[in-house]
Amino acid sequence: MLRIAVYGNTKWSLFMKDILEKEYSELLIGNGGEGILVAALVVLGAPQNEGEISLMEFSERYASGDLISIVIPKEYYIGHNSLVFSLLRHGIDINDIYEGIRLSDRVRTDPGLIAALITPTLSDPYLSYLEFHVADHCNLNCKYCTHYSPLVTEPVFTDYERFSADLEQLKKYIPDIGIIRILGGEPLLNPDLGRFILRTRQLYPASIITVVTNGLLILQMDEDLIRTMKENMAFIHISFYPPLQNKIREIRQFLYEHEIPYTMTEMTEAFSKTQVLTPHDDEDFFYHCFQASCTCLQDGRLAPCYAPFTTKYFNAAFGTDLPTDEGVDLYDESLTLTQLKTALLLPMERCRYCVAGDFHPWEVIGKQSSLDDWIIER
Repeated sequence: MLRIAVYGNTKWSLFMKDILEKEYSELLIGNGGEGILVAALVVLGAPQNEGEISLMEFSERYASGDLISIVIPKEYYIGHNSLVFSLLRHGIDINDIYEGIRLSDRVRTDPGLIAALITPTLSDPYLSYLEFHVADHCNLNCKYCTHYSPLVTEPVFTDYERFSADLEQLKKYIPDIGIIRILGGEPLLNPDLGRFILRTRQLYPASIITVVTNGLLILQMDEDLIRTMKENMAFIHISFYPPLQNKIREIRQFLYEHEIPYTMTEMTEAFSKTQVLTPHDDEDFFYHCFQASCTCLQDGRLAPCYAPFTTKYFNAAFGTDLPTDEGVDLYDESLTLTQLKTALLLPMERCRYCVAGDFHPWEVIGKQSSLDDWIIER
């Protein structure tokens, strides 16, 4: 009997456990293999229920050979990449981390779906998360912005035709994505935002599509954009900064009346300064960095975060030479799916110029930004 673990404790975890132990086990046994026992449900917090274990206990039982692998249901979109990083830090071999398929009752009656129930993560043509910019500039310009939007001196919009071609190229390797977030800068500044939403939905019909905005322009959304969002099941995520405080009730009412689903953060009262000019050699930093889970697409490349694509604005402003344009070239004819997914799990040279940072009160940056506004002295 193969003893494995499943991540999580929701209905999706229990559904995956049930299918693995029944239909999938029957398939394995019928083909001369061993059956499966899901011996534990791995949770990130303290275990609360019978059968749950912590990540630390899983790593110990994995090291002893009691548990040989872990399966992550696809329904865990948020935090998926961070979970994989945590597993790697705890000594779990990447080849023993499996992805499940999207779950539904149809799985039980479709032999093809049963056979494809789980896949090693490096072989699975799936990403839990993708983001891309449609504007690099912003209408708020937060101090310490890690996207460097305050340093963008004139409007910079993503070229739609290039984006469309790049997303189509990505789909050749990754036909399924959990969550796709459309960012900036401020994405509502882009008058062609609706085209980006429509193209994204055309290529990724099963993805959750979210426009991430500071909210200041929501009341100015036109009917065409509203209709496009509704027809393509895109919703709004508001990053709640202090200037929005007196407008939030009106914005909520606007979104309700136009039937646009939305989520919103708590009000952000502090930003973290994370930039250094002297590179460090702490490769493990990458596996603790939440931004390393933010797979980003830009200009034909895919990278673990947006920093390689936006650092050019920092370099231009201050005459520095931090690494830029790293990431996977999606048009490299020798590229394989395994190479692509492996690259997203490895630190970039640019990562050596980020640190955990310290928090400072939120504020809008002045027109004459100085190097001290961005750099941590070490």
